[in-house]
Amino acid sequence: MAVLAGYTILVVLTLSLNRIERLQAHQQLIDRISTALLQRVRTANQFTPVVAEMLMPGLAVKLLPTGSEFEPRLQWHADGVILESASPLILRDGQLRSLLLRQDVTDSIAQQNLSLQLLAAAAGASAMLTGLLLRPVMTYGLVKPLETLGRQISSYRSPSAPPPPLDVASQPEELQPIAVTFNAMQERLASSWERQRTFVDGVAHELRTPITLISGHAQSLQRQPAAAALGPSLALISAEARRMGAMVSDMLDLARNDAGRLELRRQAIDVEDIVLESFERLAGGADGRLRLQPPQEEGSLPLAAGDPERLAQCLVVLIDNALRYSPSPAPVRLSVEATAVSLVLHVVDRGPGVAPTEREAIFRRFVRGQAAVNTRGSGIGLAVVQLLMEAMGGMVLVSDAPGGGADFQLQLPLFEVSEPHLNAVRVAENLSGVVLP
Repeated sequence: MAVLAGYTILVVLTLSLNRIERLQAHQQLIDRISTALLQRVRTANQFTPVVAEMLMPGLAVKLLPTGSEFEPRLQWHADGVILESASPLILRDGQLRSLLLRQDVTDSIAQQNLSLQLLAAAAGASAMLTGLLLRPVMTYGLVKPLETLGRQISSYRSPSAPPPPLDVASQPEELQPIAVTFNAMQERLASSWERQRTFVDGVAHELRTPITLISGHAQSLQRQPAAAALGPSLALISAEARRMGAMVSDMLDLARNDAGRLELRRQAIDVEDIVLESFERLAGGADGRLRLQPPQEEGSLPLAAGDPERLAQCLVVLIDNALRYSPSPAPVRLSVEATAVSLVLHVVDRGPGVAPTEREAIFRRFVRGQAAVNTRGSGIGLAVVQLLMEAMGGMVLVSDAPGGGADFQLQLPLFEVSEPHLNAVRVAENLSGVVLP
């Protein structure tokens, strides 16, 4: 662009200089002819023979009445380009006339056009050559360093496990301020994240003890005959303590995951046993709405790979949500099916369902769907379910249930014989869904 701009300026200057030189030459020609005519022509009748002796090829001179003057101008004709002007002329006898001078400048214009074409060709060739020369300079001097810097910056996945700081000295001079700024931002984020993690982790730990005490004392009081009148209040206290305990547990899981300290046990698990235990645990408080469907396949189901306690935790969250969102006495059905590569646990309710546009958002932290407007909840239960399922190598999905409602599915991979039966694993935040030995 700079080369083309330079040649454009050169073309404009060339055109201006050519015009000025042409006008100056034309004016000088007018002055010489006027001087010669003033010396040799006394009257208008002597003009024609004298001019015939003086004129050169490509020139035409004519006397016009006074008042016909005009500035030099170019006239394009089929046979060429004419530069003409009319200037005042005083003859020796004192008569005032206008001297019309016509000059053929066809060759001059053609030479000018040829020069412009050569300049245009030189500009194009120079631009191409400059582009070819600048390409490796831009590639190795700017593009490659930017790509390297971009890869280093993109490796920054989590403040809890930041990559090494960028090497400022190895960056080109133009990129060094960016590297310095990014390193400073990385330090600030890591420090802020550590303070936040410590706060959440500490608060969650501190809340566990009083919540456990409140729940234990409430249950103890419920078993005493003298506290029959306080039964509803004690039941409410116990239920709320359990809900707060579950929320604190979820907060701890999120904090540990963010810090890269979430630990799971990967082993062969019997999914049918976990579903049966969860059913027996929650059926008493479901008023007969929780239904367990037998497997469609004959015989026992294959083993799955995962953490049995964490799978039970995920299943309880989904069952609790289904019971709250399904209107009474609509049932909530539990079932298990096997596919070629996984085991799928279904929790099917008869609630309002989940809109397709919300099926990804509801698994984010503190995000709830439109159906949760009048329902209590923290918005972190499903986020923890997704976190734990991905940590076990599985996934959680939601779809429409036949006949209305939502079908939440927990999918776990099948256990392979080559896998160890017990294997403690740690899941880093930036490797969500990947189990590391």
